[in-house]
Amino acid sequence: MIEVLGGFPPTVLSFACNGQVTRQDYETVLLPAVEYALTQHEKIRLYYQINTGFSGIEPGAMWDDFKVGMEHLFRWDRIAVVTDVEWIRHTFKAFSFVIPCAAQVFRLEEVPAAKEWIIEGMTQQELEPLMNRTDKFLIAVEESAASLKAVTYVSRVLRGRTDVQVRLHHVLPPIPPDLLEFGGAELPQIEQRLSGELRQNQARWIETAKQNAQSSLDKALAILREGGLSPDGVSTSFSLPIHRPDVAREILEAAKTWNCGTLVVGRHIRSWIREIGSSHIGEELVQKGQGFAIWVVE
Repeated sequence: MIEVLGGFPPTVLSFACNGQVTRQDYETVLLPAVEYALTQHEKIRLYYQINTGFSGIEPGAMWDDFKVGMEHLFRWDRIAVVTDVEWIRHTFKAFSFVIPCAAQVFRLEEVPAAKEWIIEGMTQQELEPLMNRTDKFLIAVEESAASLKAVTYVSRVLRGRTDVQVRLHHVLPPIPPDLLEFGGAELPQIEQRLSGELRQNQARWIETAKQNAQSSLDKALAILREGGLSPDGVSTSFSLPIHRPDVAREILEAAKTWNCGTLVVGRHIRSWIREIGSSHIGEELVQKGQGFAIWVVE
């Protein structure tokens, strides 16, 4: 499994490997993040942490790893590999001489030093996104078992902690086209009345949509409270895409507004999202959510 880490500037791609790393991990997490970052920045840095419990890499994943490095060889600005796995340490050291950028390997006990080294020399403007970050987790909640599984995972990870805040965020379906506008009227009085009725109908539709989502939010709240999180540390919020929805963008905007550090989503596509041909939301968040930790819960 490959996880996108938070707490780094947008020009630093940061990943952690846990357990078995598969080719799918590269294709759905690492590769999209690299490709998107390269469209946004001329040079990028890479922080790659291989945690205790790492059990190996599939051959196909190793080939993808090699291709990523070679295809963008001159776009890397600095590379830090953090691991206690000796064969990876030796292999990285052996090939580091062909990498045309600063590259260094650290042990897991040296994580703080590795993080300092990877951002060394960056300007205050580049580091600005790191300022004033707190332990805030935003979970995208919708009507599915996978969504509640993501909430359960967060509850287990944060069990016993009193220094965190969790926000359950629900993206409402788009307002029906017939509630967006009307054809107008010749007389100002009639147009004003029709406009007022339209706004009232929109407000009723939004309220009904929120009520329909409330059962999922209530279940998620119960899971978090059973996990020991204080009710004062849990909140809810909604997004409402007016026209064709970009769910990933709505979630990212909510995260930026709330200034959170970690986004969590279950690996599931809601029926109304599937109907518009959207790719998996977790993959889109990984591509576009630089500066956040992204947890896609299987």
